[in-house]
Amino acid sequence: LPDRALVDALAAAQPRLRARDGRLYPADTLRPVLPAPVGAAVDALRRDLARAPFRAPEAGRLAELGLDRKALAAAASAGALLRIADQIVLLPGADTEAAAVLRALPGPFTPSEARRALDTTRRVAVPLLEFLDARGLTERVDDQRRRCRTQEGNGDARESNPT
Repeated sequence: LPDRALVDALAAAQPRLRARDGRLYPADTLRPVLPAPVGAAVDALRRDLARAPFRAPEAGRLAELGLDRKALAAAASAGALLRIADQIVLLPGADTEAAAVLRALPGPFTPSEARRALDTTRRVAVPLLEFLDARGLTERVDDQRRRCRTQEGNGDARESNPT
């Protein structure tokens, strides 16, 4: 579908469907079960991200938890983590939470303004903004600024807080 909002609306209207990562699945589909060590590592990561939801763990923290690329892919596939980019993971739903935070910014915003609003680093902010663009939650205004898209799903883009 052309807009993620349509996927979410369709899933909400149809109890036999559920949406995950912008895709529709039968509601009775079981999620993959993670191996115990990966599940424990993801739980530790969840605790870290609960304190700072947009501060994706550094490579050293991922290694310390035993979360290599394969484990991260399994966790993302199971819906336990949201993969933003290579080695950048957040909690599921962080994309819509980030869009809500950014929607409160006045007018089009720069990556630096987004970084400050989300209390994160440039290493996370730039790929997160690209991820939000790809999901249709934000869009580029020009080379330096972005704006949030409307929630109605009509495809019209508006500034976060129009005057």
